[in-house]
Amino acid sequence: MGEKIEFPKNYETYLKKAIDSFDSGNMKEAIIFFEKAYAIKQELRINSFYVTALYENGEYKKAKIVADKEIACDKSEDNLILFYVTILIKGHFFIQAEKIVKEKLAKTNDSDLKWHSQFERIEKEKEQVRIQNEKKYESLIRNIFSMGNQSFEKQACTLKEAKELPLPQFIKAASSLLSNPYVNSIVKTTTIDYLIDRKVKDEMVLEWFGERRIIKPMEILPIVKTKAVQEIERILKETIENNDPILFEAISQEANLHFMILYPFIDEVIKSPNDWVTLYLKRYNQLHEGSRDEKESLEQKKIKKWMYRLNEQIQTWI
Repeated sequence: MGEKIEFPKNYETYLKKAIDSFDSGNMKEAIIFFEKAYAIKQELRINSFYVTALYENGEYKKAKIVADKEIACDKSEDNLILFYVTILIKGHFFIQAEKIVKEKLAKTNDSDLKWHSQFERIEKEKEQVRIQNEKKYESLIRNIFSMGNQSFEKQACTLKEAKELPLPQFIKAASSLLSNPYVNSIVKTTTIDYLIDRKVKDEMVLEWFGERRIIKPMEILPIVKTKAVQEIERILKETIENNDPILFEAISQEANLHFMILYPFIDEVIKSPNDWVTLYLKRYNQLHEGSRDEKESLEQKKIKKWMYRLNEQIQTWI
C-alpha cells in the first residue's frame, strides 16, 4: 500500500511556496502553486494573492474566474471592487465593468471621482481593442487577397483566421477568394458553407472549373441535402457497407472529396448516381470493365472525364 496523502499538509506546503514565489516577484511560479493549493482547498485568504498573480501575469480571463468567487462573498469593499473592475477591463468584459461602475455612481449620486475614472479607463481600453482589431483585420484581408499564392494547408489556415472578421468584412473577403481561380475548391466550399450558416443574401461570383458563376449563398442547399449526394450515399450503404466496410469507407472518402470540389453544382454534374457508383466500383476493381467491344454511353464517358478531372485536382494537393 502506498503512503496516505495528507491533503492539509500538502495545502500548506503549496501555499507557502506560492507566497514565497509571489513575494519574490515570480508570478508564473506562484500561479503554479496557488493553483495546486486552490485545487485542494479554496479559501478567501489566498484568493486575492492568486488573482493578483494571474493579473500580473496577464491572465485576465482566468483572474476573473477566480475573483468571481471572492466578489460573490464581499460586494461592499470598494478597493476589492475597483480591482475587480480593473480585471474586467483588461479582460475586455466591458459590459459587466460598465454595469458595476454605473451601480457605484448611482449610490454616490454621481460624485465619486474614482468611479468616473473607471469609465475613462473602459473607453481607453475599448479604443485600444478597436485599433488592435483594425490592424488585425487589415492583415487578415491582405492575406486573403493573396491566397492564390498559398498552399492548400495555408489557405485553410487563412480561412479559419478570416472567420474572426466581422461579417461585412468577411463577405468582402469571401467575394475575393471565391472568384480567385487559384484558391482551393475545398476552401471555397467551406467558405460557401460558412456564408450559408450566416444567411448571406449577397450575390457573389464563383470561379468554378474555369467558369464564372453567380451564386447566392442563402439560396444554396448544404452538401448533405444535395439530391445526388443523398442518392450516392444510399446506393453505397445498400450495396457494399455491410459486405465490405473497408471498401465502403474508401469509396465514401473519395466521393466526399468529389462532392466538396463540385459544390455547389453537384447535381448539374452527377445526373446518374448509379453510373457514378458503378465507376467507383470499377476503379476499385470490384466490377469488370466489360468487353472491349462494349460501347460506353455518352453519360458514362462524361462521368469518366469528370472523375479524371476531380482526381487530377486532388493530386495537386498532395
